[in-house]
Amino acid sequence: MEVTIQLLIALIAIGLATSSHYFCLHRLKTWMNNTRLSPFLTLLGLVYGITLSQLIAAMWFAISFKVSISIGLGALGGEVPITFIETFYFSIINLTTLGMSPVEPLGHLYLLAGLEAMTGFLLVSCSASLIFKTMNKQ
Repeated sequence: MEVTIQLLIALIAIGLATSSHYFCLHRLKTWMNNTRLSPFLTLLGLVYGITLSQLIAAMWFAISFKVSISIGLGALGGEVPITFIETFYFSIINLTTLGMSPVEPLGHLYLLAGLEAMTGFLLVSCSASLIFKTMNKQ
């Protein structure tokens, strides 16, 4: 039963992260098509917008980690006390699939962490596609 609950929490986080990322990218694309900024400034604005979008996605997963911990599905272990900022940091590192955090998931949080990394890979790929299209236009 705990695995099912963790999977449901993960699916909600994936849906929220993907939706917010989609809407951010859609707004950025609309802005790019209507801006009168130089190509360089347009690209810079795009990168800042994508970075913000990735941070929002990581926030959804960080909240999911905290919810999962609060209902006893696992914990985050590490060398430092785990506050929300450490959870958010772990989520950023995990979403980008870098995986070099001093924090590690324990219990059923492994499932959430794995699905976050898979989602992050897809979101980064979508973001990179938009950057490449923008650079090819210029």
